[in-house]
Amino acid sequence: MLAVAGLLLVPSGCSTGSGDVVLDEEEMALLRTLGGPVEPRTDPTNAVEALPEAWALGKALFYDARMSSDGTVACASCHDPAHGWADPRPFSKGVGGQLGGRHASTLTNVGHGSWQFWDGRADSLWSQPLQAIENPVEMDFTRLEVAHFVAEHYRDDYESVFGPMSDVSDLPERGRPGEPAWDSLEEAARDRVQRIFTNVGKAIAAFVRTIDCGETDLDRYLGGQEDALDEAALRGARIFVRDDLGRCISCHSGPNLSDDFFHNLGIPHPSDVDDPGRNAGIERLLADPFNGAGAYSDDPAFGAERLRYLEPLPLLEGAFKTPTLRGVAQRPPYGHLGSMTLREWIDFHDRGGGDPARDHFLGEKESTLRSIGLSERDK
Repeated sequence: MLAVAGLLLVPSGCSTGSGDVVLDEEEMALLRTLGGPVEPRTDPTNAVEALPEAWALGKALFYDARMSSDGTVACASCHDPAHGWADPRPFSKGVGGQLGGRHASTLTNVGHGSWQFWDGRADSLWSQPLQAIENPVEMDFTRLEVAHFVAEHYRDDYESVFGPMSDVSDLPERGRPGEPAWDSLEEAARDRVQRIFTNVGKAIAAFVRTIDCGETDLDRYLGGQEDALDEAALRGARIFVRDDLGRCISCHSGPNLSDDFFHNLGIPHPSDVDDPGRNAGIERLLADPFNGAGAYSDDPAFGAERLRYLEPLPLLEGAFKTPTLRGVAQRPPYGHLGSMTLREWIDFHDRGGGDPARDHFLGEKESTLRSIGLSERDK
């Protein structure tokens, strides 16, 4: 990996004896908690997530731009596998060139996290794509269109996973909640469509949950390959794991290098309107008929237990999800606004964030992060 990979990309290990960097036993013990492999979570709300047939269908749908209102946008348009499964642009372009309001976060190791989107407004990998597909700014493909599209182009593949597909030939071609074509349908007709719609999400989830960045230099080092890390990475590793230095491990912990939680780092917003972040995400999640406790979940009891204690809190106002740092140098720019380079992101944390008082994990710390060398590719 790269020089600052020791700090952010793949926090690395102790000295091989050829340099001046030595991690003590406590630092090495912390470092070992960051080693892979990273296994995706099992989601009981998606009964087909491990089926090869579901994976194949989900992969095909992920890359199919026909599943957008103008035929130009697929899931892969914003989650580019050639760019670390993220978007090189700060904001992604949807149908008609419309721009989204947040940076498209990476899908690398996304199956390891509990919540999806920067604000966690989806509690499963299968409910996340449903929002993107129907969003007028993103793919703008309504649930009625999804049902007709799958029936026309993917019926056999669909039925190999989910069984016989409900007939939707008698229903309008396009429509979603809030539009007359949808709102005028009887409940039974809506259910037929929404069953297909959610199954599309479950198939995509079967594919997406397998996306990972593979073995890193950190993993190789912890596995015994002593030359896997250079000295810049070793210096970064020491700063990364120590509370009196970088404190990075406070939030970027475990094999996925993420605490799976939400923090307000005080990232400046380009407008005068504050983004409520996680608090708005919780409200949307609890109201979502496609959450894990809903009628389309394959284990509503499991889903309900996960949602049981969720509520907006002052701590979560303006907070956003801690992203994984595995493979991070592959996917600039950074942050939920895509507003920084990797160097700028390190400096931002070095300063204690935009407003250290907003988050209990941020505070005063020694200005040591800039001492880590950056290669040209890190800038």
